[in-house]
Amino acid sequence: MIIANPLYDTAFKGLISDHEVAKVLIGTLLQTEVLKVEPMVTEHIKPMKDDDLRPKCLRLDYAALIKNEKGEEQKILIEVQKATGAENILRFREYLAVAGYMKKDEEESPLQIVTIYFLGFKLENVPTPCLKVARQYVDMLENKVLKTKEKFVELLTHDSFVIQTPRINTIENPKTELEKILSVFEQRNFVDGKETAINYTHPVENASVKKMIKILQYIYTDPEERKKMDEEAYWNTHDENTTGVLLKAQEELRKTREDLVKAQQKNKNIAKELKLDGMPVEKISKLTGLTIEEIEKL
Repeated sequence: MIIANPLYDTAFKGLISDHEVAKVLIGTLLQTEVLKVEPMVTEHIKPMKDDDLRPKCLRLDYAALIKNEKGEEQKILIEVQKATGAENILRFREYLAVAGYMKKDEEESPLQIVTIYFLGFKLENVPTPCLKVARQYVDMLENKVLKTKEKFVELLTHDSFVIQTPRINTIENPKTELEKILSVFEQRNFVDGKETAINYTHPVENASVKKMIKILQYIYTDPEERKKMDEEAYWNTHDENTTGVLLKAQEELRKTREDLVKAQQKNKNIAKELKLDGMPVEKISKLTGLTIEEIEKL
């Protein structure tokens, strides 16, 4: 069956904005029961002009009512963010700086934050498609994990979930609830060159996955939604050939400068040792490329 690629902002927003889908996704990752989700803030960053170098990502916030480990009802803030490039990291940090102070009203205290990141790129050192980063309370004097929680710590730190969509590879039919949900975001079996649509080939028996597939099928077949995705595909290509090339060149220049600084420092260290050994500064200059004045200052 053909579905809209959920990594596109239009499809992702349509999918995750559904309350039942949001509850299932959050509950499956947190491994807890989600009683209620309530959207709080939505921010959608898109390119507005050719010289706009701002990272583009989609952000959806939910106030979620869950059952914690003690079986008690607890309200937390869920940050769901989707990005296609590693340059979005700074944008993520800006969002969290704001989210940490978000309240439902003036009488409520800030909510504990849990972040969920959907990435359209691979992290170099993390091979798993679904990563959980969980906190621990550690007594450093006794070197032991404490089985406790403190509101002060909970509000200033947070757990995170990172989903690398390019690493999702459900060759066999997904078996667990998590595998079934992740399979919907798998980035393969594209049916067009713009990668806006995917041929989903796995059995759809799970009720939650059925609803996700139904939403993505509607987005794929609806003319207005398709138009939005085509426009997004155009901007993606546009950015890759303009701002993407510039950002890549800037990154290469930064690395070149870092390598140059390291090489200069290495030469200075060598020159200093040779100078201590009594080698003439003129010869040291020829060997290291440093000027005589630079060597004399060492």
